[in-house]
Amino acid sequence: MNTTPFKRETDEILKWLNRNRQMLLDFYKNQYIAYNANGIIAHSENLREVLALANATKQPFLIYLVPRYTAYFYFTNSLSHCS
Repeated sequence: MNTTPFKRETDEILKWLNRNRQMLLDFYKNQYIAYNANGIIAHSENLREVLALANATKQPFLIYLVPRYTAYFYFTNSLSHCS
């Protein structure tokens, strides 16, 4: 069985990621997750383990490494004039 998602299905899967990004940061920091439009299929810090668990479900999925932390940078254009 081919578990590669089609374009429309991939769009739905990515929408799920965007809707649930904060929850992922709260509960799955520094872990790989296998997920699809229905939710998380598998998670672990070990990528091989996640792939094995996700492949066993025979469902289409994408893999995402949830970052350990996020940072926001604000830049301003405040250059001082030097003579």
